[in-house]
Amino acid sequence: MPAGGQLETMAAELTARIAATRVVTRPFPHLLLDDALPPPLRRALDDAWPAPDLMIQTNFGRRRERTVSRLMQITDGRERAVWQAVHHLMATASAAIRAKLDRHLADKFRPLIGPDWRRRMRGVDYAPSDCQIAEYRGTIELDPHVDHARIVINGFVYLDDPEPVPPEPKRGTTLYRSRGFAWPSNLQIPPKVRERFLVPEAEVGWRDNRLFAYVNGPWSFHGVDPHDLGEARRRLLMLGSLLTEEASETLFGL
Repeated sequence: MPAGGQLETMAAELTARIAATRVVTRPFPHLLLDDALPPPLRRALDDAWPAPDLMIQTNFGRRRERTVSRLMQITDGRERAVWQAVHHLMATASAAIRAKLDRHLADKFRPLIGPDWRRRMRGVDYAPSDCQIAEYRGTIELDPHVDHARIVINGFVYLDDPEPVPPEPKRGTTLYRSRGFAWPSNLQIPPKVRERFLVPEAEVGWRDNRLFAYVNGPWSFHGVDPHDLGEARRRLLMLGSLLTEEASETLFGL
């Protein structure tokens, strides 16, 4: 694992690469960065990936997950060093992404809290930076949706499963264009509304170690087309910027 000085160098390089990355504004503001994790850390992540009994089952899309901060507590030795490095690097990446997408945050806040959103955001707190890993198994299908309103910027690093390798095609994330439809949070969208007002516009193709990050506004509709993973896993390293619960309640009543 990289020593302190090496890790800071990696973090500075990643910050510079994010700052130089082009922001795509359609269908909503997002960016892509390939080879996001330095190769030594990317390889170490496979070795440190938790056994199934250390992952927490959720009720969402057959997903199992763990926060990296928790993995730092329940592992030791080389594994803990891996998660400490991942945590530090993703905190750096989250801050750099928020700075890069700052001029596009009106897409998030203006429709939800009004034209004076910058003033209302003064003093609003973000939750302490954390990240998490997630894995899906079986048949995957995520309907178009927006994330919870607390999430200001969401991001994933796609991670190939080394063994067994998922069958082709490996599906990334489908981005949808809205026909005048907005939705405030991750509430279920009626199927007839989805079919009438949301149009698939692009797919962020799956590629190992590709970072995809976006402003989670009320028209940042995204999903995953149905596909069967067989015995393999769809793995993600998730990062971003999250408002505190108090800030979310104050701003949105959520």
